[in-house]
Amino acid sequence: MSITKNDQRKWCLNFFKSKVKEFDFYLRGVVECCDQSMLRFKTSRQGTEHTENKIVFAFSAFANTIQTLKDSGSIFLPTKITWGDIAGLRHGKFMELSRNAATHDGHPIVTAWADGHYFVPADIHRFDSRGDLIKIVAPTEDVSQFCLEFSRDFGDFLATRVRALEPMESVGFGIDELEHGLQSRFVPEFVRQLFRDRRSEIEKAMAEVKTDPAEGCRSILMQVIEFCDERLAASQMN
Repeated sequence: MSITKNDQRKWCLNFFKSKVKEFDFYLRGVVECCDQSMLRFKTSRQGTEHTENKIVFAFSAFANTIQTLKDSGSIFLPTKITWGDIAGLRHGKFMELSRNAATHDGHPIVTAWADGHYFVPADIHRFDSRGDLIKIVAPTEDVSQFCLEFSRDFGDFLATRVRALEPMESVGFGIDELEHGLQSRFVPEFVRQLFRDRRSEIEKAMAEVKTDPAEGCRSILMQVIEFCDERLAASQMN
């Protein structure tokens, strides 16, 4: 099976909605860790190695989804997403550099706690890919707040880029891609035979399916934005 650049662009647009959901999942995981920490503080309960590791792991996973959305979005969007674009968002530069520290150096990033809140304890120093010593300035905000503020801006940035796409109907998988997928050893022979018997009918039905995956991406991004707005508003009231 041969593929084209347009095939890859089509696939990445189809996959993007799921990756936005993953970004949302890990964002909520970070916030939940922070909520649970505050609950323990208010009820005078101690954290454990498990609970304290959860925030470190959740933040690392969250930061890596930023890289994924940047790279995969750059494949199908008319204009590539750069780290320069992300640096213009609240905490964007920290997210870029701390992801590098966590991914390449194994740095835990979130290791400070005070009165129920998690923090990045101090500026981080590391050598970059060119061998230059750099300083990553730690946010003064707690982890929940700076992740929500970044995600609010990043969600709006991505939604604006995706909104600029022209409607792309029928970008689903074609009949040749389906046939290729059916060669998997996990597909029973009777399913392959059914496909061979009804190939023309299946191809016609697939051609009639009209979808706009960009709209699905926008919908999930708006959910991310709304979640951030709600949580940030609630934190200002406390």
